[in-house]
Formats: sequence, C-alpha cells, structure tokens
Amino acid sequence: MKRTIIIACCLLMMCGTAQGWGRKGHATIARIAEMHLTKTTQKRIAEIMHGEPISGYASYADDHKGKLLVDMGFDPASGEPRVNTQPHTFEANMDFEPFRGINDNGRYVKNCIHFIEKYAQDLKHYKELDDSTAFTELVLLVHFVGDMHCPEHIRYNPEDMTIGYYKVNFRGEDIRYHTIWDDMIIEIKHPWSFSDLAHMFDSASKEEIAEITKGGPYDWGRDVARCCWVTHQVKPGDVLTMDWYYDQLPLMRSQLRKAGYRLAKELNMIFDPAYARKNKNK
Repeated sequence: MKRTIIIACCLLMMCGTAQGWGRKGHATIARIAEMHLTKTTQKRIAEIMHGEPISGYASYADDHKGKLLVDMGFDPASGEPRVNTQPHTFEANMDFEPFRGINDNGRYVKNCIHFIEKYAQDLKHYKELDDSTAFTELVLLVHFVGDMHCPEHIRYNPEDMTIGYYKVNFRGEDIRYHTIWDDMIIEIKHPWSFSDLAHMFDSASKEEIAEITKGGPYDWGRDVARCCWVTHQVKPGDVLTMDWYYDQLPLMRSQLRKAGYRLAKELNMIFDPAYARKNKNK
C-alpha cells in the first residue's frame, strides 16, 4: 500500500492550521464515541492503540500538525508544494453540498472528509498496515470527524472562505473569531473534564442516534454545513455579547454530540463486519 502520510523530519512545511474544538472538545467527542462502540470494534481498536483510549489521542493531529504531511497526488496549478499539511477543514457550496475530492481543476481543496473516507478504507485492512501507519490513520480519522463538525472549519465557496480568521470583540477583548469556536465556546460555560461533558452530552435516544448517524461522512458534511452557516454571519469587527454567546451553546452541544455518535458509527463500520452488514444502507 502506498503511504499517504509523511512524517516530516523538520518543521519547514508547518503552517497555521485550524484547531477545531480544542483539546477538551476533541476528547469529549472521542469519549462519546467510545461509549457507543461494539465489543468487536473495541477489541480491534485496542490492538492498534495498544490498549490506549482514542480519547487520549484525539488531539494528536493538532499536537503534530507540522509533521503530518500528505502527498496530494497532483501538482497544484498555484505552484504550491505537492506535499502539504493534513487538512482540518472542508469546503461546501452555497447549497451546502461538500466538495468531493481534493483537486478542483488544479486547485488544492483542503478536505478532511476526503481523508476520513480514505483512512476508513485503509483501516478495514489494518493488519496489512505497519503499526505506525495504522495508529496514525486511526487517530487522524478520530480528529477529523471532530474537526468537520466545528462551525469555523467549513469554507463556504464563494461566500465565506475565511474560517473565522479575523478579529471580533468578545468580552471587551479583540480576539480572532475562530478562537472562540476552537476553545472559548466550551470552556466559558463548561469548565469540567471531558469525561463529564461526554456523559452530559450523550443524551440522545436510540431513535435520535439512528437519525443523526444516517448516511456517511459526506451526508454528515452536508448537515454540518447547513446547521453552521448561521455562525458565518459574524463579520470582522463585530461586537459579540454574552447574549450572543448563550445563543450559540445549543449548536455547540449539538455538534459535539453529533460528532461523537457519527465517529462511533464510522469506527463500527470499519472494524465490525457484522455491524457494517446490518447498517450498510442506514
């Protein structure tokens, strides 16, 4: 198998990449998923992780973002390097349809959903991968499912490609809007452990979970793009009040919960053949 993940020997290729949800948010998502894995999936993940929980490595992609590179398989028309950093975002059009693939007529499209699907296919045959590749692809998949559910990790083409990389005023401070969704949106109201948050947010019924997890990653991307467009109405220089903050909390909680349930489904589809057969068309 051709390896697509490249561990760089230096940080020359490092660039500013988005860090959706922060460490606590990603761990919360992974912990919710852990509570919904089948026994077969748990066993096979334990083989890859040597018994370590995926929630403990949910931010691996952020911690090592400058070293985790990917060969895109084509030379971008813009002249940027063919080897690039792993994408933590995805792109959707104004009908909320995610772009599929990473090559838009020579333009490199940063698309974490593309790599979720690629790593899912690889991990179905994890015993054919070396230990390092299996581990890295698993923890990247875990992280990217979390990232794709973060409102400021969506580029809406052509209306808003900024992913919140501009300043707003929040609580009397000029701060990058993206940062609010990466860390502050959770920490201000929920200063507890990720495990406590996971138990708090894991409140959906079986019927609700079935509806949330219907389809696959691109279907979920469409839902995320539709639900999160409202957060992209904030403009540079806007003053965001605490009333605005409290209005965002239901969306934050919903996105974390959806990400956890969808991550569990994706992992069960990868590692548990019986589950995959039963849920093939769901």
